Amino acid sequence: MASKLLVFQSDFGLLEGYVSQMYGISAQVDPALKMYDITHNIPQFDVWKGSYSLYQSCYAWPKETVFVSVVDPGTGTHRRRVVVLTKAGHYIVSPDNGSLTHIKNCVGIEEIREIDETKNRVKGSENSDLFLGRDVYAYTGAKLASGIITFKEVGPKVDVESIHSFNLSKPRIIGSEAIGSMDIVDGHFGMLWSNIPIEHLEELNVKYGDYLNIIIYYKRQQMYKNRVLFGQSFTSVEKGEDLVYKNAIGNVAIGTSLENFAHKYNLKAGMGWSISIITN
Repeated sequence: MASKLLVFQSDFGLLEGYVSQMYGISAQVDPALKMYDITHNIPQFDVWKGSYSLYQSCYAWPKETVFVSVVDPGTGTHRRRVVVLTKAGHYIVSPDNGSLTHIKNCVGIEEIREIDETKNRVKGSENSDLFLGRDVYAYTGAKLASGIITFKEVGPKVDVESIHSFNLSKPRIIGSEAIGSMDIVDGHFGMLWSNIPIEHLEELNVKYGDYLNIIIYYKRQQMYKNRVLFGQSFTSVEKGEDLVYKNAIGNVAIGTSLENFAHKYNLKAGMGWSISIITN
């Protein structure tokens, strides 16, 4: 395996040289690597958003692409450093701290290996655990993407069910109602993305142009209630009007035309946030 594709994400930001150092170490491993970024603007220490960002992005890349994801408030502790092979054929290098939750639950994990740092760590960095993004994760990812090591040579095999994972509620249909979680806020435009697949609305015979009763909760407290059009695009409604639509990964989402839905209603997403879609 030598995809030569190495893709990074982190919560490091771009004000300092941390991302550049990961690029540099990877280039030392193999100057021919093609290196890209998902983002380095994951909110600081927000493992949930890092997990969702991987799920949101990985599907678009070729099989055998290697991703290095470092969102790690526990850096320097003894939690595992791992590489996973997903059922879609991608490799993800990450701390075992919940960053793989959505990959495990929404994509599936074929196999996990714990990084053997006696072989897969920058020489001379053994006495410091403060920049594992460079010294372990980027270095191991670069060796894997370049073909210097195989997946088996990453380290010993780990039980898939043993990795740390957040509890994800599964979307479901009860009568004429679709129920799910609000997983993420599109940070730039302010739309809220649910985990309800668009097929659930199809199963309820919902068609473009239908109006749906939408209720959004935070820990069972109602935060938003409105009757909203299900439309194909935001041109289906006037500026300032809300819209239910199919998002880029095929799930139900809600936003406001030419406005920030999350800011408008003071809504968030993630643990504790849920949505109910009632069709009658």
